[in-house]
Amino acid sequence: MSADMYKLESRCEKSLLNLPSKNMGIMDIYHYFINEISDPRVSDWLLMSNPFGIVLILLAYLSFVLYLGPFYMKERKPYALTRIMICYNVFVATASAVIFYGIVTSGYTTHLSVGCEPFVISDDPMSLNMARWVWWFLILKIIELADTVIFIFRKKYNQMSFLHVYHHTMTLFTVWLSCKYAPGGMWTFIMLPNCAVHVIMYIYYLCTCLGPKMQKIVTPWKKYMTLLQLIQFTVMIAHTFQALLPSCEPTRKPLAYIYMSQIVFLFYMFVDYYKKSYLRKKIE
Repeated sequence: MSADMYKLESRCEKSLLNLPSKNMGIMDIYHYFINEISDPRVSDWLLMSNPFGIVLILLAYLSFVLYLGPFYMKERKPYALTRIMICYNVFVATASAVIFYGIVTSGYTTHLSVGCEPFVISDDPMSLNMARWVWWFLILKIIELADTVIFIFRKKYNQMSFLHVYHHTMTLFTVWLSCKYAPGGMWTFIMLPNCAVHVIMYIYYLCTCLGPKMQKIVTPWKKYMTLLQLIQFTVMIAHTFQALLPSCEPTRKPLAYIYMSQIVFLFYMFVDYYKKSYLRKKIE
């Protein structure tokens, strides 16, 4: 075993939860979490050396959607943005399909299963390829923040719900954590149903941009988009639950707790949205 490979495996064995010393200062703790236990292969990639870049993006996003955007549009008429939305939906659907294929062919068609697959830091070409696809998935989640920006410029404030903004914010944050600390193994599986669902969703959104006739055809399918997301979260919960078992990923348990708490919370909010939007209307 080479010295470099030994260093990589040693980092993988370090727990995200246990600090090596109780007498560590703030900067020591920062260094430990950002440099010691993270994946060194991604540290030089855009936005991955530290959390400040992604935090700034999220702060800019929240500032715009909660205050700056609505303030700018207050005295202005809504923009149509039809061509922009068509191009955007085609791009996101296509990018989601490409990333799905990239992740699947970087391990799931060869050696990875849907069971408990511990994360291993390795210089193996396929392992590095998987990490790159996780990073591209992160970039796609940043691009998808444009959903809310489009809502604002079209003055579709009813679509800017707490669920929508929270979903985009926390998804981006958790994907960054995954890319920083575990861009491989079982942690990549939940990206697959997300990509698959997004292909279908953005094709649906594309159809709604193609005029009244197409809107009339696809509108009855709107509730099934929410059901599709609920199925996605169910698959994610079932898969991530494995990481909570004592024998599975002992050094990456905090990621499992973060993932599971967020997925369960989103599942609850989507169920609540589905009840309010479709079941109550049907009863009335």
